[in-house]
Parts: sequence; C-alpha cells; structure tokens
Amino acid sequence: MSSKAPLSLLALLITLCPLSAADWHQWRGPDRNGTVTAGPRLLNQFPARGIRPEWYTDSEAIPGIANGGWSSPVVANNRVYLFTHQKTRLGKNPLPARKFPYLPPEKRVGMSEEEYAEYENNRRDEDEKNSQNFRYNEQLYCLHAANGQLLWTNEWKSVYTRFSQSGCPTVVDGRILVLGAGRLARAIDAATGKDLWQTRLPGEFRDQFLQSSFLVVDRTAIVLAGSLFGLDMADGSILWQQGDADAGSLHSSPVPWQSSQGTVVISNMPGGKTIAVKPDDGSLIWAIDSEAGHATPLVSGDKLITYGSSRKKGLRCYQLDLATPQHLWTFQGTADSGSSPVVMDGNVFVQGERRLACVALETGKPHWDTLLDLNQPRYTSLLAADGKILYGFDGLLVFRASEKRFEPLATGKIDNNGVLADEEAFREKLGINKLETTAEGQRTAEQLWRKTFNNGPLTCTTPALCDGRIYMRLKKGVACYDLRARK
Repeated sequence: MSSKAPLSLLALLITLCPLSAADWHQWRGPDRNGTVTAGPRLLNQFPARGIRPEWYTDSEAIPGIANGGWSSPVVANNRVYLFTHQKTRLGKNPLPARKFPYLPPEKRVGMSEEEYAEYENNRRDEDEKNSQNFRYNEQLYCLHAANGQLLWTNEWKSVYTRFSQSGCPTVVDGRILVLGAGRLARAIDAATGKDLWQTRLPGEFRDQFLQSSFLVVDRTAIVLAGSLFGLDMADGSILWQQGDADAGSLHSSPVPWQSSQGTVVISNMPGGKTIAVKPDDGSLIWAIDSEAGHATPLVSGDKLITYGSSRKKGLRCYQLDLATPQHLWTFQGTADSGSSPVVMDGNVFVQGERRLACVALETGKPHWDTLLDLNQPRYTSLLAADGKILYGFDGLLVFRASEKRFEPLATGKIDNNGVLADEEAFREKLGINKLETTAEGQRTAEQLWRKTFNNGPLTCTTPALCDGRIYMRLKKGVACYDLRARK
C-alpha cells in the first residue's frame, strides 16, 4: 500500500471542515436521491462555441482512469475523489486461446439451462485461471476541485474480479469509505490519503464485483455485500449483519428514510426484496417483494420508489410506513439494469435503455415518454437541479423537468479536447453539413465524426453536481464544467 502526495501540497492542506450543503460527497449526492435542492441557476443552453472545461485531468496524471472500472466521482470540501480498479498485463507471452468465451443470448439457442450453467462455470474457471497473467491494483485519487491538481494517491494490491470493482466513495467526517474487491471495506483519511482501517467482510469470494456505496448514519457505516453490513466508523469492526452474505452480487446502495421514529435504512437485497432496518443494530423492520434490481432505491418524502431490470418488474411506488409499506402503483413503460430515477416537482423521471419517461408520483400515470437518440444507454443515473434533469451518457442531455412534454434544452457532445457543445455547433465547426452533400463526403464526415468524439462520459458512470459545476468521468480523464447560467 502507498500514499503519495508532494510535501508542498500536503503543507497546504487545511483541517477539513464540516461538509458543505452543496457537496456531492456520496453516491447520488447529499440526500442520496440524485437531486440538488438549492444552488445557482443553471444554463438553459450551451454557448454557441460550447463550454471548455475549467480543468481536465487526463490518464497521464491518473493512470487508473482508463479501464479502471466505472466508479463515479464525488466532491467534498473542495476535493474530488475517484476510486479505480486496474489490471496490468504481466509478461509478454501470448495469452492462451479461449475455450469458453462469453456467449451472447443469441448464441445460447439450443442450450438447456443445465448446459448453459455448466458452460458458465467453465468460463469462470477459465477466466480465473487466466487472471494469473495480470496484476490487480486499486487506487483512490484526490484532486483539487478548483483546478484538478492531483493532491494524493492511495494505491493497494487488489484481487481478480470478473469486472472492475466500481463502488463510489463516501466522504463523511474527514474519512473516505470504499468497498474494494475481495469484500475489503476500507477507511482512508480524506486530507492525507493515509489508511485508517480495513475490514474483510464475511462471505465467499470467487470473482465477485461489488459496487455498493457506503451510507453513514450517526457512527455506523452501512454497505451491501450479499448481506447488509453495519460497521463502526471508528475502527471498522462489524456491528451487525442482515441477510445472507453468499446470496449473490447486487450493486444497489442503501438509502436513509427519515421516519417518525428516526432514521431508517432501506436497501434492495438479492432475490428481488427491499428491506428496512434500524441503523444501530441492523434489526429488521420490514421486508417487501419489490422485484427491484441493481438500481438504488429512491425515497421522496413518504414515498419509496424501486426499479426493476425488466418491464414486468417495473418502476414501483410504495407508501412508507414503519409497518409494511403499501404498494401504490407500478409503471411498466421502462426497465434498466442499473439506472436510478429522480423525483422533481411531484414527478418521477425514469430512464430505461433508450426510453425516457415522466410519471406522476402520486398516481403512477405517465405524462410523456420519448426515445433517446443514443446507442444502448444504461446504468447511468439521472440528476435533478434547478427545474432541470441532466443525463450524462455519450454527452450531456439537459431537459426541463416538466410534465407537459419532453423539452430538451441542451444536447451536448464532448470532443477530444474536452469541449462540451451542442451537436449542431460541432457539425458547423467540422463542416459536416457541407461534407454530407456527396456520397464520398458522407464517408469522410462519418470518419471525422468518429475521430473527433472518442472521449465522452465513461459508460455506467454518473456525474457529480456541486455548486453549479458538473464533474464528469470521461473515457480518458476527469473534467469539470461550469454550468451556471451566464448573466
């Protein structure tokens, strides 16, 4: 393990103050619901020449940024924190030919469930054996939020997982909490990057990847890793465990509900259940068959929203109660493997693959739905602020949080220089419209377009929104854009 920081920079670090209300210090923001309730006005459209990033830190400064998992950035006390999981090839000999490559659904036709299960087991055996040809490391990076300067790096040796470990850091009381590969929970000093404690959570580990983000209630740090675990913030000791640690991976994160009797923790669990527990001892308050998947549950006042991975499971709303919650409605117009919805002005905005919809919170009746002109959007969650909804996939979509109709305000692309601008502005700048007037020019335009846009938002990540600025993890770096309305 190592913690690296220039002495001159460490000398400038001040004692961390309490978190600002504007900080995006954990997964889904300050209230864990993807919403900014106060802050500056945001622009309604991008300037004609686009927006250059206030800063852009590329993969040379942050080696783990490329192919380092899908963790989203968080912002706390004028620092940006990013967690990555990286594998490095060992040796120069060619890797052995695959006997059991991944089979997409269309190539499983004719296989029985038993035959496919055996094939998958063989595939995972082969993947695990091949993992010996790589070294695995996890890194936590701390950047200055004002200029993107790297302040420190904490790096430690990790283990193989099928996919990169991608949990989002949580910053509370000067500590960063993160769940790493191999079920290793860690706490790191937010100012210096020094290790504070680490705890290996119980449960079998083979090639799991766990993407749950810590929730902190009082002095208990709560995270999902098969079971729901409560850890002591002071030393990482396990205070309680709710559920079966070997139940399988679910990448949803727990959320708080402010009930009439204090804070209650709500979490999706493997097997399509959602539970509520007491944060101090983990005792079960209730459990419901929500059919929820990887999407993080959403609490809005006295309503609970869960989201399934199929239209049959749907988007569901419950009336919260310390007894059993009452199911109010199910909307089956969208489904997604991991995208989490947001609520604004009494409406639920939900994205499911290419479909985007606005649903009334009280009734579940759809106001509108539309198809996004995007290639396989999924896993990225929506944000809400200043009467607008933001979606950072491929580029940045900003639309009005209106129940009347889908009203896009800005549809931006990000070029290889990090410039964020409307697609039409790039078409004019690159001369695409003129090129497309001939068949030969169309081929040239297509090549030019692909060459220009290789650095958009990293798939599966969700931006952080703090004080009118958006912090985005791109394919080749991290960028900060000022989205405040121009005077």
